[in-house]
Amino acid sequence: MSAPNRIDSHAPARLGGAWWMVAVLFGLYVLSWIDRLIVSMLVTPIKAHLLLSDVQISMITSTSFAIFYAIFGLPLGWAADRFSRRWIIFGGVVVWGLATTACGFAQSYEALLIGRIFVGIGEAALLPAAYSLIADAFPPHLLTRATSTFQTAGKVGSATAFALGGVTIAFAAAHSGIHIPFHGPAQPWQLVMMMVGVPGILLALLLFTFPDPGRRRTPGASADGEQKGLIKAFVHQNWKLLTLMLVGTSALAMCGYSMTNWVPAYIERHFGWKPVQYGFALSLMNIVSAVSLVVNGWIVDRLFAGGMKDAHLRFYGWLILGFLPVIAYMFFATNPYVFLACYCMAQFITVPFMVYVSSVMGLIAPATIRSRMLASFLFVFTILGQGAGPAIVAALTQYVFRDEGALGRSLAVVVTASSILALLSFRMALRYLAPAIASRKDV
Repeated sequence: MSAPNRIDSHAPARLGGAWWMVAVLFGLYVLSWIDRLIVSMLVTPIKAHLLLSDVQISMITSTSFAIFYAIFGLPLGWAADRFSRRWIIFGGVVVWGLATTACGFAQSYEALLIGRIFVGIGEAALLPAAYSLIADAFPPHLLTRATSTFQTAGKVGSATAFALGGVTIAFAAAHSGIHIPFHGPAQPWQLVMMMVGVPGILLALLLFTFPDPGRRRTPGASADGEQKGLIKAFVHQNWKLLTLMLVGTSALAMCGYSMTNWVPAYIERHFGWKPVQYGFALSLMNIVSAVSLVVNGWIVDRLFAGGMKDAHLRFYGWLILGFLPVIAYMFFATNPYVFLACYCMAQFITVPFMVYVSSVMGLIAPATIRSRMLASFLFVFTILGQGAGPAIVAALTQYVFRDEGALGRSLAVVVTASSILALLSFRMALRYLAPAIASRKDV
């Protein structure tokens, strides 16, 4: 029997409501990326003002955020399986918006670090609950399209952060020293943090403009003990597939987050460009990769509907293999425009991993444990990808190459090795994916 308010794929009005839900979640995801990414464009002024090293910068831009994002994602994923997903997301948006604003009031490394920790805690509420809502709102043949549309918000958010970031930084620099209540004279980077933190709180109210789609329940799995047994049985049955997917997605997360956090600084150091120069270019690259994400989702849905049950990982493997030469060459390019073109193509493989994970999980995992399984994936690849990836780049630059100008070499090592590991993992996982999907009678 269908859950109450569940959106029927044969009811156009209800499916329209599902797409409006995706639009609202899309907007919130855009703002989350702006709040988390804007600091990567402020590396140079923050380093100069607070006298920080590259390793300390990596703690602020990625590692501290990632650790708490991952840790709090687990209980928030559990909560999303039990309580109102809209209220969970709303609370998270309020926390990360206030925390981003508070970063602008930081006068020390420790204060900025604490602010970034709370940004991570707040943003941990979004993805498990959002992907759970989408999986319950759409039929299987539209699931990858819906999740890929939602996931493009990450690139739109990146594009917005880069496009507006350069302008905002220039505006803040022109108003350097302006007196802020309870703060005093503000540095340009502090003004930027204050300006980007508040809008999400207002946008979060749109969460209450669409109906909850309900949950696709597995009969007899409502009690806590039964759900724990369901998780144990699911993991035991699919542990090889899940392990290989974790390795592959963690490697791609390491690749993608390393570039997201360090490419702006690399462009400044290697090519001498300032944020107002490279902001629009990076914005355009992100928009192109966002469009590719929607196209890829459409292709995977067509392949899946045509009978290719392992289409999600098989097609992803094709992408990685096709763009691997570009990734290997990227940080050795001497022309900034060639580098930007390579960076754009590299994002074709680093952006979609959460789309494929969430789509696969929506096809193989029972609905009552789906948010917790997604939260577990988020925990692992956030710790390894966002937490460790940028930190390894910083450590290679500072302790191995001992030269800030060698940032490109550090990025080349991490990005190329991670891409190869992801390709091998996904190819090995193919033998397990189709049988796992076939075992679900409702797919």
